[in-house]
Order: sequence, then C-alpha cells, then structure tokens
Amino acid sequence: MKMHLLQPAAGRVIAYCTTAEVERFFAAIPADAHRDLLLFDAMYRYGLRRLEAAALRRDYLRDGRIWITRAKGGVSGEYPVHPVTRRLLWAYLNERGDDENPYLFVGRQSGDAHPLSPSMIYHLFRQYAEAAELPARHRHPHVLRHSMAVHLMNTGWDVADVQDWLGHRNIKSTMVYAAVTNKRRYANWERTRSSREIANNNWG
Repeated sequence: MKMHLLQPAAGRVIAYCTTAEVERFFAAIPADAHRDLLLFDAMYRYGLRRLEAAALRRDYLRDGRIWITRAKGGVSGEYPVHPVTRRLLWAYLNERGDDENPYLFVGRQSGDAHPLSPSMIYHLFRQYAEAAELPARHRHPHVLRHSMAVHLMNTGWDVADVQDWLGHRNIKSTMVYAAVTNKRRYANWERTRSSREIANNNWG
C-alpha cells in the first residue's frame, strides 16, 4: 500500500492519509458509535490534537459554532460547525441525555465528571485504523490533523488560511504542508498558463 509522507527540511517525516483512506477509516466505525463518529469527525475537520478534543466542553457549542482551545501555544478561536458534524452532535447528545458532565466527550461510566482521556482517544483511533487496514504509520490520531491540512491545501486554500484553521501561531508550522501539495501546485500552474498577467514564452 502506498505511503503518504511529508518530508520537511529538518528531516522529520509526517504521515497523512488520502481522502479515500480517511473515508475508509470512518467506514470502520459502527454507525451506532455516535460518540466515536463525532469525536474523530471533529478531530479531522478542525485538525484537533487529542488534548484539544478532550478539552471540548458542551458549552463551547453555541449558535452553530464551536470554540476550540488550542494546545502547544496555538491560537484558540471559534469555528463554524459543519452540517455533518451537527447531525453527529444531535445523535450523540440525544443519546447522552442531560447528565452533568460538562465535557463533550466522556467515558462510558455514568457519574464520571472527567473528559475522555487522550490515551483512550489514541486506543480508539488505533482500533478503527486497524479495522480500516490503514498503514502502520497512519495509526495515530494526529494523522487526522496532518491529513486535513493537506486536504485543505489541495482544495486551493491559501497557506495563511490553513494556518488560521489549524491555529498555528507561526506560519512556518504550516509551510510543511504546502511543500507537498502537488495537486494545488499543478492547478495553479494551469491557471497561469492562460493568464495575461504572466509573460509568455513567445521569444524563444
């Protein structure tokens, strides 16, 4: 199976999933596992780290938006809720009922006022990633954050917009994704070929 890796200048290798692999991962989650579907949907769409997902609270949801507190010195902010995420939210919250736990993602034990732990998020992700037969390097939940960054670049998002979406304080953290998005590069090239703003090679 083909590996999808980023190779930053510093030599650190970053794995990411193709769109098809992400969809295969979600297909491996049972349809009635509402918490887990919502958890990983949010981690993918908003590029959440495990700590950021665990820290989400129910009162962070308001008027079709969600507040995300970024870890590692990132920039926190409010984000729109995707229609798919909204449907998953309704299904999960309806299943939970009116318990007193303020956190969005909780364990299965009733009366537990703590959030779902980052270690359990890791365990759950590996379980579904193995079921989806993702490559071994893709069986860590952080791969969802990397994947969303690459996918946004491939749709034509500007680096600064991806920086804002992921909550990167320094744009250098975002540039690693721009270095490998060939789809975006070739799309830009096709637009410039016919642009009158670019001097054409009519002199050779």
